[in-house]
Amino acid sequence: MAGTVVIEFPSDYKFLNIVDLVCGEIVEGLCCGRDETNEIAISVIEACTNAIEHGNRQCPEENVRIVFRCEPGRLIVEVEDRGKGFDFKSYLEHIPDPSNLQHLRGRGIYIMKNMMDALRFEVMPGNGMKVTLEKNLPETAADAGSGVA
Repeated sequence: MAGTVVIEFPSDYKFLNIVDLVCGEIVEGLCCGRDETNEIAISVIEACTNAIEHGNRQCPEENVRIVFRCEPGRLIVEVEDRGKGFDFKSYLEHIPDPSNLQHLRGRGIYIMKNMMDALRFEVMPGNGMKVTLEKNLPETAADAGSGVA
């Protein structure tokens, strides 16, 4: 798969099944193994869940936007919401250990950080937050994604 796929949906958890299906279809064409496929899907769903819950405060009038970009050697997924954002720099320095059951929050960012090869947060101009997830792809996937035989 080469190119870009963009989906946008209202901030409602019921649309996460569609996100999972679209993600699965995109990743299936990238020659990823089962582990990589699961890591990508779990991370994308977690980023979308955070966008719905924390970014858009479950307001169905606010959309979540996802951009899947396949580039040579990597998959980039951007998840955007319209929320106020949060102090991600401080948060990334002090990610709670998810094995500590006392922490009710923070496991999602821990999961994304450990399952993906890169995780970035960006406060959007005006209003909104963008989470960028990157996964390095096997050579065969990079060749397939760039159209190289």
